[in-house]
Amino acid sequence: METFNGVASRRRAPRVPADLPCRLLAGGSVIADGALIDISIAGAAVTVRQPVPATETVVLRLETPGGEWHAEIPARLVTVDPDPFGGLIVRLRFERDPEAARALAPLVSALRRRFTARQADLAGERLGPYGRAYAGRRGA
Repeated sequence: METFNGVASRRRAPRVPADLPCRLLAGGSVIADGALIDISIAGAAVTVRQPVPATETVVLRLETPGGEWHAEIPARLVTVDPDPFGGLIVRLRFERDPEAARALAPLVSALRRRFTARQADLAGERLGPYGRAYAGRRGA
């Protein structure tokens, strides 16, 4: 379970920021095109521009730019809320599907590495020369 400032989250797995195009499908048809906001092995948040039909289950279709990797992840629609930047935020909880989890694991790991590296870069920029010296000592 993830924690933030000592407060435990209800999530089974920590989410990492993401920015990938995606599609939501129901009954084999596309119901919305969107962009991934965050993702974990257990769930995701997606921003979409159009209303999403009331449905309990969906499939999240992910594909990396260039199409070298793709996955279709069965999910339960948890909430649909207004996005403060326009459109809607769709929150999903993934079904417990071992095959889908195996397909998703490399993407989540790569996004986590990218996020961690970017956070280290930002910390180094904010700390100035001392931050860069520290980053060099830790092998970054």
